[in-house]
Amino acid sequence: MNLTTFGGRRFLLTVGAGAVTSALQWFGKLDPAGSTFALVIGITVGSYITGNTVQKIKAPGVDRAPQD
Repeated sequence: MNLTTFGGRRFLLTVGAGAVTSALQWFGKLDPAGSTFALVIGITVGSYITGNTVQKIKAPGVDRAPQD
């Protein structure tokens, strides 16, 4: 199975974490105020963005402007 057709490994992990966290909040397994939900979603999205940024920086053959 090629995960790229579904958006990639990181994207699927992010969507899965969001779905599980949403289900836990829906069924009342997390705090009623929603602070745990917000924390988990924020960390998940931040990790996704960080992973994409690191991948773009470390990707071979990427043309970058020379730094002075």
